[in-house]
Amino acid sequence: MTRFLLRLRNLAFLGMVVLVILGNNFAAQPVAAAGLPWQNKDSPFGVVAALGNRIRSDEMGTAVKLMKEAGVQWQREEIFWHEVQQRPRGPFRWTGDENGFYNYDKAISTQVAAGINVLGLLDYGPAWYKGRNPPVDAWVQDWGDFVYATVAHYGRDLGWIKYWELWNEPNLAKFGYESGLYRVEDFVRILAVGQAAARAADPEAKIIMGGLSGGILGNGDSVNNYEYLNYLEQVAQAGGWNYVDIIAVHPYHPQAPEGLIGRENRMASLRTEFTKIDELLLRYGAKPIWITELGWFVNHQWPGVDADTQAFYLVRTYLLAITHPSIEKVFWYDFRNDTWPQAPYDNPAYSDDEAEFHYGLLRRSFPLDSNQADLRKPSFIAYRALTQMLGGLFSQQVIADGDKPEWPGVYWYRFANAERRVDVLWRTGDVWPDLVSQCNCREALIRNWNGEVNRLLYSDGTNVTLRLEATGAPLYVEYDPPVAKDAMRFDVTNHTLRGALYNYWVSNGGIERFGYPITEEIIEPEAGTGIPRVVQYFDRVRFEHHPELSGTKYEVKLNLLGDAALRKKGIDWQTMPKVESAPPDCFLFKETGHSVCAPFRQVWERYGGIPTMGYPLTEAFEWKQTETDSPRIVQYFQRARLEIAPEDGNAPEKVKFGLLVREMMTSWGGMWNN
Repeated sequence: MTRFLLRLRNLAFLGMVVLVILGNNFAAQPVAAAGLPWQNKDSPFGVVAALGNRIRSDEMGTAVKLMKEAGVQWQREEIFWHEVQQRPRGPFRWTGDENGFYNYDKAISTQVAAGINVLGLLDYGPAWYKGRNPPVDAWVQDWGDFVYATVAHYGRDLGWIKYWELWNEPNLAKFGYESGLYRVEDFVRILAVGQAAARAADPEAKIIMGGLSGGILGNGDSVNNYEYLNYLEQVAQAGGWNYVDIIAVHPYHPQAPEGLIGRENRMASLRTEFTKIDELLLRYGAKPIWITELGWFVNHQWPGVDADTQAFYLVRTYLLAITHPSIEKVFWYDFRNDTWPQAPYDNPAYSDDEAEFHYGLLRRSFPLDSNQADLRKPSFIAYRALTQMLGGLFSQQVIADGDKPEWPGVYWYRFANAERRVDVLWRTGDVWPDLVSQCNCREALIRNWNGEVNRLLYSDGTNVTLRLEATGAPLYVEYDPPVAKDAMRFDVTNHTLRGALYNYWVSNGGIERFGYPITEEIIEPEAGTGIPRVVQYFDRVRFEHHPELSGTKYEVKLNLLGDAALRKKGIDWQTMPKVESAPPDCFLFKETGHSVCAPFRQVWERYGGIPTMGYPLTEAFEWKQTETDSPRIVQYFQRARLEIAPEDGNAPEKVKFGLLVREMMTSWGGMWNN
């Protein structure tokens, strides 16, 4: 990972000045695919975790479990030459040291067993030349031996890795010039020898050019740092294209992914950076592009971003990349917040001001505990929602790419396969247009960037109207989500119910208490922890499944929708007048300062009391329905609202449960509030 803060502060002002001068003339445009093939987008979701180097052996299983939860499809495993071979022509050590690090056998096998694809990164000089960095001639033959041995072991013999990235960020002085690659031709020689060795070891090996860092603006701090696209063209001119199957870049971007930054004599967004790479592909030969590093760090100092913005940028970056014809995969840097290499593993170093400590999707802690309440950063939750919503789908249409005069700053991408249709939208400008989607659908489930349900829209069979309220926050729109086939289906809503949720529904009141299901089972982040929970929405409630409590009455929990419904009406029940006493036939709850009396008391008791209904949040009061203006006597509880017509008096059999979810979450035609 490059220290990409170099030169940013010095060049920031210049970039801003140029941006003001150029105005909007350099706004990103959709990239035409003419002359370039549309690349394979089957598995675009990668991360950089480097398990062997950064995760101790005893915690690798937990790390891989978290990668699976996030939906990671690829992981870049960096294999240090100086760690696996200690002396010239010496043996190779694949199982690590006595401290539990560099156990590449365990790291790779654990990922492969979990179904995660591994990209092998081979890099840096040999142990016997550490600190001296002689010219390539002194060690290039040994480099070939290292590549051959590693590819033979993990590729030919074990079949675990077929894709190999040779070197890392050679355009930076630290990893290029100061590591013995004094000229571009030296890097090309590394590629040539590495390709020959890898193919000799495993004819099926695919070679990726060592990723070039876009983290330095201008020429860097010395003549030995090179702007990455200039360096890439020099590699092509020196014949480097002949030795690789895939081009890798690290286009770090200190602004929003759609924003412009200064790159020597040009201004560039991510989209225009991709276009410049395409020009090289057209000139020297079309090859897939893999972004093997890219990320933003969370920090209060520029160019750091806050935690939610990191999450928004992650989603938007993946969308910009996977809708670009030549880009196949994106590896987010990195999976877990870093620490100083010399810090004790069980006592990691921390600093608010150190950028390297804040790129991760997970916060740094010891031990690595998947149940830790603050482990998952918003970016992890956003990554998980992204892979859940778009995994297995393919780009179908770019409806808007920030370039439509009627929708300035609006991005709208459509994905689909044979079973699902999902749109992803966000806005970067100040305009909040109403966007009409000709979906030819029955309903559209709107979900926020973190996977939470925002709204359920019912259409007229043709259109729904979408509204982007929060700047920069992506929305997912799934049209007519497919229904489960192995479940009880309700014709009235065309949704299903199964398993533990079905058993709870049947045993605790069914339609009368909960209503019909209005969604399928979906995954949302648990409030406060981000742990994934299977949930399902009904007319009156939201079920949340807790399999760790299987066999108890708390395996399925109901959310506190009564509180949420009051807040949506602008009512803070905690500030409302409370009662200190109640008639003998009522229950008084000191916990909330409210009582429950007939006829609501009988219904409250019949349907489970506190565990399923919760405490009363209000006294009974008269409320008029907006639609009919007919009065109702209502009372709000933590998990429900009870209501009865005044003319029905105290007849418990006339008490009904309010349609809290339908009122809060659904609307016809568009995303305006009911």
